[in-house]
Amino acid sequence: MRSCDGVVNLRTGRAMNGTKREYVGLNPMPPDFAAMYPPIAFVVEEYCIGCDRCIPLCFFDALEMIDKPEHKYRRVALVEPKHCTGCGLCFEACPTDAFVWVPDRSDERHASKGEGDLEDTNI
Repeated sequence: MRSCDGVVNLRTGRAMNGTKREYVGLNPMPPDFAAMYPPIAFVVEEYCIGCDRCIPLCFFDALEMIDKPEHKYRRVALVEPKHCTGCGLCFEACPTDAFVWVPDRSDERHASKGEGDLEDTNI
């Protein structure tokens, strides 16, 4: 018989052995700035290995691989912000945690709610 230790039901947050466990998925979700701006994905190029795992998972065509001759792996994922919905599937697909949340400040409706710029998101 197999042990259920460490297996967590994501709906309830309870371990299969009955103890309470913390959700181990996307972190942070939602990000601190989500009340002011919707979160969208951003690729930290230094961590991207160009593996293509994220591309087929994006239902919104917000991701593409681009050639970067100066990059260690010669190509990286790129997020098209106007197509990103912040669903987080790319985060789950990435083996190197190259994705981070950034605020989507493109929508004028949100411009008056907050101040600061991209550097405020602790990337």
